[in-house]
Amino acid sequence: MPDWVPAGLPAAPGVYQFEADGGTALYVGKSVNLRRRVRGYFYGSGPRSERTAEMLALARRVEWRATGSDLEARLDEARRIVATRPVYNRALRNRARGWYLEIDWRDPFPRLRVVRAPRGGGARRFGPYRGRKAPERIARLLEHAFRLRSCGGRVIPDPAASPCLAHGVGLCTAPCIGAVGLSAYRTQVEAAARWLADPRYAIDLRASLATARDEASGGLAFERAGELQRRIDRLDALEEERATLERPWVERSWMIALPHARPGRSVLIAMVRGRVLPAREVDWEEDDAEVIADICYAARVAELRAPSVLEPSELVPSLIVSGWLMDGAPGGIVLDLDRFSDAEVVSRLAEAPPMRE
Repeated sequence: MPDWVPAGLPAAPGVYQFEADGGTALYVGKSVNLRRRVRGYFYGSGPRSERTAEMLALARRVEWRATGSDLEARLDEARRIVATRPVYNRALRNRARGWYLEIDWRDPFPRLRVVRAPRGGGARRFGPYRGRKAPERIARLLEHAFRLRSCGGRVIPDPAASPCLAHGVGLCTAPCIGAVGLSAYRTQVEAAARWLADPRYAIDLRASLATARDEASGGLAFERAGELQRRIDRLDALEEERATLERPWVERSWMIALPHARPGRSVLIAMVRGRVLPAREVDWEEDDAEVIADICYAARVAELRAPSVLEPSELVPSLIVSGWLMDGAPGGIVLDLDRFSDAEVVSRLAEAPPMRE
């Protein structure tokens, strides 16, 4: 065991950071048992990989901080990795990018794109999402349901050109040959964007198509009725996929109370529409009500200012807290800020604060 490994590492949750000479961060990690995890790098037959062995050969110091919960440790780990960019951390850095559905309105005939690095300007984004497969699948279904183009590049309408097979089977209105005008095509794209943004719109749209189908069938326009039924079927297929894009924990605001590493204290974290605000400590013998009220106020202000789409740097903390919430919020207390007033939040937390045993 190198002499620079701290002897007083606690058997408690926390974050550790291997550093080289001069304090350069090499690797940041977290564990539910700091002592076992850090000392475990040197037990047995040594490091399991050449990369880890190389990191340990460069390390000259371990900096650490105990936390009262695994969630706090995971958030601190993510914050440190983003701040210091350690060369031996790769997985968490890659997760910080996320995937987006994008519509670039600067294109006269825009299409749906699945992108990793969102562009600025006139592009509208939906996301971020954890993986690429779900938004790609939704993009294809949206193209079919709203008869959008899927071809790459910019479209210059040419009536003399030949449309692709998608137009022949009714899956695209073919702006490439001028079969649909600029305004009408952009209306189709706007409808697809509304489907993504507003689940209620999908219900209304399906109802209107069903009414039109019944009227066409009653008027013996069976070809038209069949076309409308096929659109309804595509919308139904889209609705079956909606759950893969919904983010129930991200669309609301939460107050989270966790145990602190020191007795008599707690850690409070607000997540506002998916954005994780800075953690605050509460000493229940001194300033509990005032601090909770301040955090609630900051959350309400953040709600008013929050843009509709998370930035890539906000994705990892959001995913960490969202996953913890969906696992049942182990070891903490969660209050829905959309349901409780600030006074109710203060009262409930003061009555039963999470305490480290």
